[in-house]
Amino acid sequence: MTLTAAGLFLLGFAASWVAGRYVAKGAALVQGGAIGICGVAALFIGMAEMMETNFIWALVALLAYGTIGAMIFKTARAGRGGAE
Repeated sequence: MTLTAAGLFLLGFAASWVAGRYVAKGAALVQGGAIGICGVAALFIGMAEMMETNFIWALVALLAYGTIGAMIFKTARAGRGGAE
């Protein structure tokens, strides 16, 4: 994994936290879009060699990334008092 991929993954995590903490309407859409865009960009830009050699592991990494992002979003939402 390159520094670019790590930076994009962290950007997605930060966007998930901000969406959960501060966005009232459409927070799930913002979080999903940020995680999706940052995760796919990290795979294609920062982890291109992994995509070429082992596509299944790249998809597993993307699934784990999305799951962690969802947990961050839910935790931030609960901290705000807007958990559903």
